[in-house]
Amino acid sequence: MKFKLERLTEIYKKLEEDFGETVLYVPKFDMQTAALWLSPLLVAGAAAGVWTYQKHRQKTNVHIMALNLVRGVPLTPKEKETMLDILTPPPPQGITPFSRWKRWRSQ
Repeated sequence: MKFKLERLTEIYKKLEEDFGETVLYVPKFDMQTAALWLSPLLVAGAAAGVWTYQKHRQKTNVHIMALNLVRGVPLTPKEKETMLDILTPPPPQGITPFSRWKRWRSQ
């Protein structure tokens, strides 16, 4: 029994030397493995950040344009708020990922 166990470890060592740790079912957790497993999360986070920034920037640009439009015109805060509501474009009508999800979920 001891002979078989030693032989098995020798076989694993030889395979690891020849082909690297990819032959093992449980590779060592190091920086390379962490980067491999965490890279999809980083890419998804970056994409979400870019999308959020673009939405924020688009909304702010509309407000700046609306304020520039009425600059110099004496308006009350309520009138300015109404002006911003009127000039803010409606949300896009069409197929969005959320609309597809809602439609699929309602079936």
